[in-house]
Amino acid sequence: MMKRGPILMLLCGLILWTGLMGLAQDAIELRFLCFQDSVECEIYADLLSRFSEENAGIAIALEALPEAEILPALAAQVEAGAPPDIARLPKLDAFAGHYLDLRPLLENPAALQEHFPDLIFRSMSGGFQDIGLYGYPDAAAVVAPFVNVSLFERAGVSLPADGASWDEWLAALDAVVDATDADFVLSVDNKDHRLVGPAMSLGADFLKNGLFRLADDDGLREFLLILHGLMEAGKTPADTLLGTGKSQDYFVRGETVMYICGSWKVEEVAAQVGHAFDWTIVPNPSGPDGGTGVAKLTGLVAFADTRAPEAVAKVFDYLLQPAVYAEFSARTLTIPAHLGVAASTIDYATDNETIAAALNAFAREVPKLQGQAIALDLHRLAPVYYEASNTFLRQYFAGELSLDEALDEIKDALDAAAG
Repeated sequence: MMKRGPILMLLCGLILWTGLMGLAQDAIELRFLCFQDSVECEIYADLLSRFSEENAGIAIALEALPEAEILPALAAQVEAGAPPDIARLPKLDAFAGHYLDLRPLLENPAALQEHFPDLIFRSMSGGFQDIGLYGYPDAAAVVAPFVNVSLFERAGVSLPADGASWDEWLAALDAVVDATDADFVLSVDNKDHRLVGPAMSLGADFLKNGLFRLADDDGLREFLLILHGLMEAGKTPADTLLGTGKSQDYFVRGETVMYICGSWKVEEVAAQVGHAFDWTIVPNPSGPDGGTGVAKLTGLVAFADTRAPEAVAKVFDYLLQPAVYAEFSARTLTIPAHLGVAASTIDYATDNETIAAALNAFAREVPKLQGQAIALDLHRLAPVYYEASNTFLRQYFAGELSLDEALDEIKDALDAAAG
């Protein structure tokens, strides 16, 4: 998610009453426990005030918590048998098994399935087999390359077109470095999901029938060999792969042409670069399986213990309207997970044209995401993989392990966690 300031303090007593002063005595009251790391819950409060005006008899009590507090607070409420009716979660499957299936309640459940990849809903069940509709993602943090446009222009090299391969991109980046004072073709931190998307585009298959696996995939091996070769040739900074340096620092200083990271860094990069050079977000380079980043989803879920399922469904029907969903994205400066909204141009609430263009470029990557790129972060073994890959790939880049040894160590960590 985008972080534009300190997380707001707990918002207590924020109650949106329908019918204003004329609300009936027997009105339904829904509890909405909402996490935010920026202004998301404030925007929901405003959007739901309109819902309240249009739906007499339904009251919504919204309480906001920072991300660090939302899951423990909800766990205590679920254990006590008193969860909220609706919650906004940083991890959609966190309370799988306690959700309300909205299929028989929504006005058009088929339309909901058309707007979001099916794997999202399967992931929310915790088992990848259930196809219930328990909620939806309201934002996606997406990985794609940042590129220094000024260096391309200075070198007289055209940006590769959408769909360009990794080979085409690496050739173009080499040409830019050769013609300018840039030091590196690309920089990427050896951290979590940043390496996963390129590996997937080159053929890596991390999920099969809902099971996390790490076979001898050519895609993962191929991308790691590419990075290792660039490091040995001095074309990518070694310290970013060894965990002692930050790729973003090289990019904002104008020392690297490409920087692979995520949409949550857009505003920070814009502030750090200022007017030093022009930059943009480009489509993920393609391999045999197309170009894909990976996505971390946040979203809304409905809890099965609600006493007013029809009213909950009304809230979801309202917020899922494309115009309302797009307004939430625009005002929160987040990337929509809604395929229709992502394919449109969003009028982001910023005066900085570079930021708006970058966010829209990230949004255009959403329809291209592979299914595994969406489901991976929701898998229970994803944190195990990320921790193991951070450790053992760092040793590979340091020359302490061979690639085969590093991959075997990661596989052993996954096997041990799988039980």
